[in-house]
Amino acid sequence: MHCKTAWQDPMTRRAWRRTAVLRCAALPAWLLGFLAWLFAVVMTPAWLLVLWLPVLCVGIWYTLLAVIATTSLARTRRVLRVYPWQVGVAEAKPKENGSTRFVVSDPERPEKTVSLGHGGLIGTRGHFWVRAVKSGHVTETWFAGDPRYLGVVAAPGPRHLLWVAQREATDSRMPPRKKGVSPAARAMARAAGARVGTD
Repeated sequence: MHCKTAWQDPMTRRAWRRTAVLRCAALPAWLLGFLAWLFAVVMTPAWLLVLWLPVLCVGIWYTLLAVIATTSLARTRRVLRVYPWQVGVAEAKPKENGSTRFVVSDPERPEKTVSLGHGGLIGTRGHFWVRAVKSGHVTETWFAGDPRYLGVVAAPGPRHLLWVAQREATDSRMPPRKKGVSPAARAMARAAGARVGTD
């Protein structure tokens, strides 16, 4: 890849727009489904309510997953505007709990690796990355970002963009990572939306 950032690549912008269309289309469908279930629960006699409660819980859960997926679009674009694609540096591996982990070389210590995880929640086992990695269809990926903080993973192309992050890079209850990271790397991670702490 010869672009300064991944976002400068027209194929990346096309992949992001495709991802945005799919996720934005899924959200109204789940919201409408949730409202339909809610209406059915309200109109159901009390003695039949027990039958609808599991359906209602599933609807709420999948609606929340759709909201999270949609809100990650802006974070994905922000990372792609800061970092270039690195081809073949991230290895995708399945985990026993049904999730996926992406193993990426440390940018400042290439002999070491850093893992970023995805999946493991109920409802994420059918996600493209969990299925493709478990079946062995995808092992090598493209990566844009700093694995010590956050990044975007893509199938070669790029296709199937996925925003991933270390918990301390997004969770204000945890201290941000500072050790072993240069000021320049921290500045880039901050520009991409990660919590890096103060100097």
